[in-house]
Amino acid sequence: MIVCTTADISKELQNRVMEETGCKVVRKKLPMLESTEKYEAQYLLTYGNFDDEINPEELKQLPNLKWIHVLSSGTEQLPKSVIKDKDILVTSSKGIHAIPISEYVLYAILHFAKRNTEFRKLQDEMNWSYTMGMFEIHGKTLGVLGTGSIGSGIAKKAKAFGMNVIGVNRSGRRPAEFDRIYKIEQLKEAVPQCDYICCVLPSTEETTNLIDKEIIGLMKDQVIFINVGRGDIVIEEDLVKALKTGKIGGAALDVFNNEPLEAAHPFWSMENVLVTPHASARTDMYMNRAIKLFLENYQHFQMKKFDDMINKVTL
Repeated sequence: MIVCTTADISKELQNRVMEETGCKVVRKKLPMLESTEKYEAQYLLTYGNFDDEINPEELKQLPNLKWIHVLSSGTEQLPKSVIKDKDILVTSSKGIHAIPISEYVLYAILHFAKRNTEFRKLQDEMNWSYTMGMFEIHGKTLGVLGTGSIGSGIAKKAKAFGMNVIGVNRSGRRPAEFDRIYKIEQLKEAVPQCDYICCVLPSTEETTNLIDKEIIGLMKDQVIFINVGRGDIVIEEDLVKALKTGKIGGAALDVFNNEPLEAAHPFWSMENVLVTPHASARTDMYMNRAIKLFLENYQHFQMKKFDDMINKVTL
């Protein structure tokens, strides 16, 4: 039996999973499962966080669970010790985010370059102004922190707009989509060159609080900062100060230190900040891609070809 803990999966996709696996699919939160369903559960589809959070005690009540497929790229939210103790296989949906998130980043760049907020105000005022213009992004430099599938997707789209693209990663290896690459230890050399900076880095010990007042101080004046990686990469107090002084001209933020973003947070009311609720990948095609990946892995799992499974996670 397959248990899906999120309501995001449509009835159509639920039926597709049943048809292609031959398994019964139950869409419930773990505490709502009947005792027989807990016993029969072998596969789990879940985000594993926020209102889909899974705690250790709930997992312990699934004696025959063999595999968890996480419907997002991150797995740090899972109860690792129980998973290890029960020898449960874990896979993620890493790689399906490149299209929607790269589209979001280009939207954010154009939002600031074409001065959407200011022109919206003029429209609200019915003010026909010849004095306010826009900015071009052709020839500007975009710095992408993180050069995996998402970062490369961003770079490819930015190049189509005529931007110069530099990347920052751990290895120093240059994917084809980038003009230049800097290692993460060379971040201080990279950021002064950028008109736009986009962060797609994961949350690790190395990246936590990476963007602080020192790094911000090295950025160009009026740089645009975009974060679609993880909220803890940025010291938010330093970012707020830089946005208030104009050191950073604008920010598009889809991830935050604490989510949901608290109502009193200054980001909500800052005119040069675009806030989206961790939604950059949340499109009409997202769940289709996640389920397609699960079904591919299901075939490998059934044939015991565990090494062929995509995005197998070592906890």
